[in-house]
Amino acid sequence: MLPNGLQIVTEDIRSTNTYALGIFASVGSRHETPQLHGASHFLEHLLFKGTSTRTAEQISATIEAVGGELNAYTAKEHTCFYARVLHSDAELAVDVLTDMISNSMITGEDVDAERAVILDEISMHADDPTEQAAEAVAAAVFGTSGLGRAVIGSPSSVATLSRPSIVQHWSRYYRPSSLVVAAAGKVEHDRLVQRLAVVDAQPVVPGTPPDPSPTMINEQGGLIMRKLPLEQCSAVLAFPSPGIFDSRRYALGLLSLIVGGGMASRLFVEVRERRGLSYSIDAGETAYSDAGLWSVEWQCAPGKLAAIVKLVRATLAEVAAHGVTSEELARAKGQMRGQTALSFDGPGSRMSRLGINAVLGDDRTLTELLRSFDQVSADQVRVEAEMLFKHPPTLAIAGAKVASRGVESLLSRW
Repeated sequence: MLPNGLQIVTEDIRSTNTYALGIFASVGSRHETPQLHGASHFLEHLLFKGTSTRTAEQISATIEAVGGELNAYTAKEHTCFYARVLHSDAELAVDVLTDMISNSMITGEDVDAERAVILDEISMHADDPTEQAAEAVAAAVFGTSGLGRAVIGSPSSVATLSRPSIVQHWSRYYRPSSLVVAAAGKVEHDRLVQRLAVVDAQPVVPGTPPDPSPTMINEQGGLIMRKLPLEQCSAVLAFPSPGIFDSRRYALGLLSLIVGGGMASRLFVEVRERRGLSYSIDAGETAYSDAGLWSVEWQCAPGKLAAIVKLVRATLAEVAAHGVTSEELARAKGQMRGQTALSFDGPGSRMSRLGINAVLGDDRTLTELLRSFDQVSADQVRVEAEMLFKHPPTLAIAGAKVASRGVESLLSRW
């Protein structure tokens, strides 16, 4: 960590000739007030629009000219700007990213231009039934707390965000003590530290950025329906679940794989292979620092939805009552080990993990995480399933019109 609070984390991979660099800001949509909803995502766009030394075209062309990739994304708890280049172009990647973070102009003209782009992006998201269902579930379970709001913002909030408010948001959250620089690949750690030590700090708003409000959880469940002019519908059935630091997640992660984590999982076999009700069905969890969601997702013709909900309910009830077999548990552990190793096979993935963990304060190694999964017993999986499924789920359906009476009846008897 540098004297100004900037964290630098690296992983040197001698066997590669590539270099992945990311600058992570400890701010996402959950840190925003209702008046600033969408500001983090808006700012992500604006930092590509030009600096005091580079135009927007020059920012992109500089990295593309060496065959590299430059991009960014905003999440609910962080924002990331990243570049992937050859090791020989590492200095160039550092220069471009730090220039964007520190020296962007953010003109009024750029704000207005990107506002139109983001409003189009929101319209595009509104046409995606899977995203609509997922966002509806998050809003229902997390309510008005930050995790319940869409990252991209709403048409009304984006339309009213002003340049001064966005610049203040930038100054407040892009101070060195709120940033993490992560690099993986053929990395010279000391050289990177030396290079970043001379980067000018972004002028900051006095005071400390406020912590997000604790997440309020709605455990009442319910049905949400969003009609879209489509032939099929997308469904997300979800339960509140623990945050990333809760030890319960190890059993719940294995439960996800057993219930809906691949073509050998219980739900895939019952719903797809035996009955042909849906092309695919998956279970998984989304975890944040203090809360999460455990969900089952699928797409189907509207007339098949009630039958799938009934099968999902029966499958989850069976696990909660009778647990899982030793063969299922062993297969899930093997699947977890393999998927985890493959997901971090490469400098880009490793850089991302380093940065996100540093932002969230998670110092667990991959070896420690996998050891915790290996120690989970079949009874722990059953107990966690019982605890999770004792609450009624929230079911969101987006797409073609569905007869709600049968689905409501199933949910009422959960």
